[in-house]
Amino acid sequence: MDACEPSLTAEPSHRQVPAVIGDHLFREMIGWIAMNTSYDLVVTYGDPPTVSFCTVGEIITYEQSELLVDPILLAAFDREKRHIFLTHPWSPLNYFDQSVLLHELIHDVQLQNRDWDCTGAPELEAYRLQDKWLFEHNIMHRFDWAMITRLSRCPDDSEAR
Repeated sequence: MDACEPSLTAEPSHRQVPAVIGDHLFREMIGWIAMNTSYDLVVTYGDPPTVSFCTVGEIITYEQSELLVDPILLAAFDREKRHIFLTHPWSPLNYFDQSVLLHELIHDVQLQNRDWDCTGAPELEAYRLQDKWLFEHNIMHRFDWAMITRLSRCPDDSEAR
């Protein structure tokens, strides 16, 4: 499979769980999100986002623009296309890698359930849920909570005047 090519070949009207995720892991993640949020997961469960892999140094089409995949980009979620980009190396057997996918699935669920004030607003909740998932799998990750909080803040309209 070429980098950034979807790992699934389904008709657009009926998506299937991407092969890289596997049905078991996908159901586990959706179940976990259901147990840890009050979101409705019907859309994400019945019509999952597509998934593809990218490599560091590659330029991908992301949200109608070009994005350079740099070494710190582990994944990205294209909201309009409902497409998850995972950066190689990624393994379905690695709990941290699984948490990166979980984070992006959370974004899909968040956007199916509510409108957000700005693009970054869902990040804090997604990172908190990812952190909780990692903790439940006995993994302590040092997230930069100050940076995540800044990413999650919406610009203040009064400052823009």
